[in-house]
Amino acid sequence: MKKILMIVIGAMVSSVYAQIPGSNVFNDSFLHEIRFENADTTYWITTENYQMLNMRIDGNLVDSIGFKRKGNISEYSSTNKYGIKIKTNKYVLGKYYDGIKEFTLHMNFQDPTMMREKLTYDICNEMGLFSLRTAFAKVYINNVYWGVYTIVEGKDEMYKQKFGNRSSDAIESLDFGDMCYYGTDMWEYDANHPSSFYPRYEFSNGDPNTAWPSFINMLNKANNTSNTQYLDTVPKYLNIEDFFKYQALNVYLLNFDSYISLKGNQIYVFDSLVKKWQVTPWDFNASFGLWETNNYQVTSYPIIPSSISSGCIASKMNILPQLKNYYLEAMCALNNSVCDTNLMYSKINDWKNQIQQAVYDDYRKVASNTDFDNGTEFGYYNVFGLTDVPALKTVLRERHNLIRQGLINAGYNCTVGISDVKVDDKISIYPNPSHDFITISSNNNSIDRVNIIDMNGKLVFDAEYALKIDISKLNAGVYMIKSISKNGNQTINKLIKN
Repeated sequence: MKKILMIVIGAMVSSVYAQIPGSNVFNDSFLHEIRFENADTTYWITTENYQMLNMRIDGNLVDSIGFKRKGNISEYSSTNKYGIKIKTNKYVLGKYYDGIKEFTLHMNFQDPTMMREKLTYDICNEMGLFSLRTAFAKVYINNVYWGVYTIVEGKDEMYKQKFGNRSSDAIESLDFGDMCYYGTDMWEYDANHPSSFYPRYEFSNGDPNTAWPSFINMLNKANNTSNTQYLDTVPKYLNIEDFFKYQALNVYLLNFDSYISLKGNQIYVFDSLVKKWQVTPWDFNASFGLWETNNYQVTSYPIIPSSISSGCIASKMNILPQLKNYYLEAMCALNNSVCDTNLMYSKINDWKNQIQQAVYDDYRKVASNTDFDNGTEFGYYNVFGLTDVPALKTVLRERHNLIRQGLINAGYNCTVGISDVKVDDKISIYPNPSHDFITISSNNNSIDRVNIIDMNGKLVFDAEYALKIDISKLNAGVYMIKSISKNGNQTINKLIKN
């Protein structure tokens, strides 16, 4: 299996700009505090225009920034809780904070846990997708507490970081953005065109005069290239591996506000460095089975649903084994490492501990404190008129079991990217998961050397065997421990660092 790229942003505590822009803002090891001063809340609530005001983020004053309401249906009008968009350079040219000039504050619409979006963005990053960075914050407007929000990286900030071009061409899919080809006329695609009938896509960034022809040409190639030429041609226009990886992730996490149901929330960005379109994840408040619970259940939604097997571009996996391999390979990575239940349960507990009191104090949320507590554990609950919504840990447990069986039924043999080793149940590793130290013992005392390997295949620890090993400096995640005997035999065991 191809190794999964794991992106780790180092935590920075200084108010001085970090080496990586945004490292302070998106440091998720603590709950941020953002205060907006001198805001006209009536203007903010009733319009979507910018106003100039001051912001204090973690005590650091940033004056004369642009502040406005954002969102479409994602809002609680009854309590005046809306999303927020920030542009530090809206009124002062060249003004940055922490090396960035734009981010948004999402209010986690309908999600009683406040975590679905952050958890899913983190999973996207660990899967190596071109994803956005996130963190949690308490937000105050004119010294009035407005509740818990998720800080989400501005899309053009990510384009700058990942593609080297803040002005990259980008097209966002809407509810009918099915990735089919409808000819060369732009009006068949652009939701803002006067003649448009279906809201398929909208221009998002860059230059529409170059974005639309290039995007439509990509759809033509990805839908109409012959089977014999497909694998040679289409990857020159679309990162087809990431396309299938992203769809697998949506299926695994039951995110129906995506290609597999409502079609929206895919942003395709033209990467001028490699001259092809890249899918970038977007908008996950409905992930982890929040929507469509009356139609699809966490215990039965299949590993390859009809939305994939009959979908434009996605259905090519029925004919081309390599494309199906991309999809099932991603399912293996999700099931065996990235969404390991023990690891994910630990993450949920950590986020819950970080934000719980702030959520309790958030009187503008619509869900109750009990909804928050229930939603972060196990079971099924009714919230916001939605019935039988699975709690976060239930989604992870049930999807893990169903996908594991689905892979077996598909005859797909998952690997971990490390060859010529065997899992050895005669070797004990405890505690596992662990935060600081592990003890390794063997029935036959044959261990001579110990390697610890991350899910990229990178060796992160190599030493002569010792009964107790310090793992406190390793990043949280899933690792493989390779035990090497004196005669050269190698065995492998999984380790979870929390």
